[in-house]
This record gives sequence, structure tokens and C-alpha cells, in this order.
Amino acid sequence: MRGLKIGVGFLLVMTAILAAPSYLRAQGTTAAQYLAAGNQYYTARNYTQAIQYFNASIKLNPNNPSAYQLTGNCYYALGNKPYALAYYKRASALQPNNMQLAQFVQNLQAQVNAGAAAAPAAAAPAAADPLSQGTALFRQKQYAAAIPYFQQATQANPNDYRGYYYAGYAYYMIRDSKNAALYFGVANAKQPNASIKAYADRIKASLSPDDQAWVDDQVSKYSQGGGAMAGGAKGGKKKDVAFGFHILGGEELVLSNKTQIEQYAPSSSMAVTGVAPTMLMAFGVEPFLQFGESFEINLAFNYLPVGSLSYKTYDYAVTNAGDGTGGPDVWKYDFNMTVITANLGAKIFFGGNGVKGYLGLSGGISPISMTFAKTSYDSTGTGPNLVPGQDVQSSGNYSTMAITGNARLGVDFELGKDMSVGPYVGFQYLSATNFTSGGNTLMVDTKNGAVGLPDTVTSKTNFPATDGSEAFKFDFSGITSGLNLSFFF
Repeated sequence: MRGLKIGVGFLLVMTAILAAPSYLRAQGTTAAQYLAAGNQYYTARNYTQAIQYFNASIKLNPNNPSAYQLTGNCYYALGNKPYALAYYKRASALQPNNMQLAQFVQNLQAQVNAGAAAAPAAAAPAAADPLSQGTALFRQKQYAAAIPYFQQATQANPNDYRGYYYAGYAYYMIRDSKNAALYFGVANAKQPNASIKAYADRIKASLSPDDQAWVDDQVSKYSQGGGAMAGGAKGGKKKDVAFGFHILGGEELVLSNKTQIEQYAPSSSMAVTGVAPTMLMAFGVEPFLQFGESFEINLAFNYLPVGSLSYKTYDYAVTNAGDGTGGPDVWKYDFNMTVITANLGAKIFFGGNGVKGYLGLSGGISPISMTFAKTSYDSTGTGPNLVPGQDVQSSGNYSTMAITGNARLGVDFELGKDMSVGPYVGFQYLSATNFTSGGNTLMVDTKNGAVGLPDTVTSKTNFPATDGSEAFKFDFSGITSGLNLSFFF
């Protein structure tokens, strides 16, 4: 018969848990957060609402005795002793060393069996003082659930430093540095202690200047006149909008072939040699507006000193009649480039307590200027072939406008007042074509990689007519990495 009663009690518990509103179970919330929310309703004596949150917490963590005990307290306060007994039994099973609860369960079992009203001496365990309840939860590492009890303790005994101290410790354990510094500071003001002051000062030093000023103001307010603290920080004097700028320095690893010369020149009758940097330096400055703690818009200006790229092509299918050797036709191509990008972007931040990660996306335009020189060489490729017929017409200054885009992932570490620094890694898209000079567009021969202006000189220019050619292109897309230094005003 006793086993049947226990089974019925367990069934009541599971039925109540499964009956919790779906909107509670659907949220991506932790068991501790549900427990803390239930505690708020329990303190306000809204037992029905508290039960829903406690049951949601149990569903996520069925081995937490506090959730069962608190639910039992709610049913006990509502006068539903059979349901209360079922939850108390489960709580007692999970903490067999709690003799006070075991005795209470035994007394309540007798009352339920007899159908009698609860004896005045059999008060629910909730009668314990909030500091003890909070301390018990704290020892079970239920820090978020313990905080409301510590706050109640500061209200019940405003001059007892222990409630403030434990609240500060609990906030510190859930990585809420702002409230941790506040409560540690008030605890030290209530009863000066070198260790507590060291905690308060160290944690406060990791905060922004605005948060530090807010903590000092609140500590002064609550430590004078014996005032009690009803809750934690709600944002303090944090600026809604902050202005500043980022300074970036890093490099880019170019992933693709830089030019179409490399793409088209290699063949059975062609050879190409040259120097084209794969790793580029990059420098930038980004004025920004930061809205709150998690969003930013910025305007980025970046400078890539690409420098010189140089190629020689050897066309063995064409005789270099200019030097009389009958060897391959040789041309040298020199490019000297400067790239500037201007992007409008946004960042989303996550994390806190002196360390923030971010994801940034941006897009914009890139004006590119280039000096191009094309020279005919002798068949050995060792010196210019100084004979008439060189394609001097295509040499000159060219420019174009490209589209660029960036994705960046990084981490910022606060350095104290209004400054942070951290590494980043990302990807940049940058592909440029249609380089023009005086209305003429630089072209590339898709058969052998020759570069020049079609139809400008004789066939000795090593460049065909417009058939088999397309606009010349550079591609500097690749992986970026570097260091970001930020200043706030």
C-alpha cells in the first residue's frame, strides 16, 4: 500500500511537470534561469505562476532538489498537501542527509494519511531565513537561483554585510561583473574588510569608466544611511551611443592567381616567369558609432600597397626577328599598383566582462591606380630589344573602380579607459577589371596571356586584334588577419 502511495505521488509530480505551459518549455532558457524566475513569483506569493517556472526548471534538470522543494512549498501554501507531499518526497530522496526535510515529510505524510489539517508546528521549510536558503543554493552552485534570496536578506537585514557579500560572489560566478563589483563594494562599506575590498576593486577595474562611476555612485548611496538593495544593475549610466575609431594593421593571403597572364600564358609553346606577391600588407582606419553594448556601424578606409608585379612571357611559337637570333618572342610586363578601399559595415558583439567577440560585415568600393609598362626583350630575356615596333603605346597610367566586401571575426580585450585591442581573422573579396587610360581599356590575349591595347601598332606588338581577347583583370581576394586597436570617446 505504501509503495502504491509513493507511485501515485511520483505520477502527480510528472503530470504537473508535463502540464507546464509550452511557451515555457520552448524557450532556450536554462534550468537555473527558470528557477530564478520562479523564485521571483514565489517571493511575490504568486504560487501558481511560480509552479509553472519551477516545473519548467525540473524538466530541464530533474535532479535539482531545490526545484522540487520550492514547488512543494507552493502547493503547501495553496493548501494542496498531497501534491506538496509528492514534491517534498522527491526533494528528500535527492538529499538524504537533510534530516529536517525528512522529518517534515514524515509529519506531512501522517497528516495526509489522516486527512487532518496541518499542525501549526509543521511549518513548511520555506520558513527558513532567506540568507540560509540562498547559502544552501550557493553551495549547490545554483548561483542564479541564490541571488533573489541574498537580495531578500539585504532587505530584511540592511546592515548585515553577509547578504551583500554572497550576492556579489553569486553575481561574480555568473559573470555579471557590474553587479558583483556593486555588491562587494556595499559589503565592504557595511563592514570594512581588506579581502572584500580587493575583490571589489579588482572587478571594478575591469569595467568601463561609465560603469565604474555608476558602481561608485550606487555604493555611496546604499552604504550611507543603512539603505537596503532591492535588485541589481539595470544599465547604470551606460552611454546609448559611443563614438570612436579602430586602427587596423595586418596582412592578406591572396588565394587565387593575381592576373590572367598566369591563367592564359602556360601552354606547350609558352613559358612565364615573374614575381607576384602572395602576402600583402594592409592598413586601415574605421570611424564608428556603437549603439549600446552589442551593435556598431562603421566606415572603413583601408590601404593595400600592392607594389610591383613583374612578368616575362616567352612565346616559342613566334620568332623574335628583332634580335636576329630566331629565338622565342619575349615580352616583359611591369605593374605597380596602389589599392584603397572604402567600406560601410556593421558589427555584432557578444560576451562581456572586459572581453568581447564580434562578427563584422562590410561592403563598398575600391579605387585602384596602376602604372603599366610593356617592353620587348631579346630572345634570351636578359635585356630590352631596342628596335622599332615595341608596344610603347600601351604603357602608361591606368585606373579602375572595383567592388569589395569583407567578413571579419575578432576578439577585443579592454585595456582600461576607452581603449581595447585584439586579433581578427576574415575574408576579403577584391576583384578588379576594366583598367582604362585615355578612354582605352587594357586587354589580355586569351591564347597566350599577352597584355596590351589591341589594334594600336603592328603585329610585332605580340598582341592580336580584339578576337580572342578580354578586359585585363586583377584578383586580390583572400584571407585577412591582423590586430585591431580601438579608441572610444
